[in-house]
Amino acid sequence: MKHLRTYIKIKHNKFLFLPVFCLLLSGCDDNLFSSDVRKVTIAMDTPDLLEKPWFSVTYRSHKCQRTRRDGDFKKHYEDDSSVTTYEPEREKNSNIYSVTVPVEKGWYCDWKLINVEFKLKYKKGSKILEGIDDTIFERITFVFDEHYPRATNGRSQPQPGRNKIINEEFYPYKRINHLIGNLVKLSFTGRKNFYAYRLDSDIERVIFRPVIHFNEVVTWIDPLTWGHGEQIKLVYPDGSVELGEAEPDFERLQKISSERKASEN
Repeated sequence: MKHLRTYIKIKHNKFLFLPVFCLLLSGCDDNLFSSDVRKVTIAMDTPDLLEKPWFSVTYRSHKCQRTRRDGDFKKHYEDDSSVTTYEPEREKNSNIYSVTVPVEKGWYCDWKLINVEFKLKYKKGSKILEGIDDTIFERITFVFDEHYPRATNGRSQPQPGRNKIINEEFYPYKRINHLIGNLVKLSFTGRKNFYAYRLDSDIERVIFRPVIHFNEVVTWIDPLTWGHGEQIKLVYPDGSVELGEAEPDFERLQKISSERKASEN
């Protein structure tokens, strides 16, 4: 009986030990990090006609590896990654939504922050969405190490400084497709296709500030039929028309916007 009691005690302690050991190895709960861990605040100054952003935060571990197999079933090893999506909080008396995350999670896998992604999305129920069948978001990426997110085609724009405000201008881009069910889509057009920014390793706070010219819509219209020499039309906010497979010219949009503001003044 004595031996039986000893066995039960040892077995019980063993099972108590295992969850603690697993917790120490994982270190995935942000609430476990002490206040002295270096953090960075990510924010967006959000116009009223846009949804508040949700921030997708990615960490990479060189220490913890994952395996994958190629077409010949050969095993390869690559850095493991961990992604968490955060709902931001609204900062007092502002339209700024922000989240603060650790730059290094550490623990067994030594997780390090590599990028943060979020989206520009039109707010549901907004007046600008009247008559729109579908919307397309614009992806924004902040890069914190040498790894380029796939969506950027390996290009990013350096942004030095510990506290940074990034300003970008966008125009609503409407596409009217007569040939595929009269579908009307609304997206964004700006000065480039990909918006990725490489940040300094000691960055403390970065705010993305989009300026959306909601009243200056550029419209792409395909013909009702492809016969009789009809072409695609690109109609600018001032009513001028460009024919053919053209994409909106950002500088032209900027000029139209500047001229309109000058005439209003």
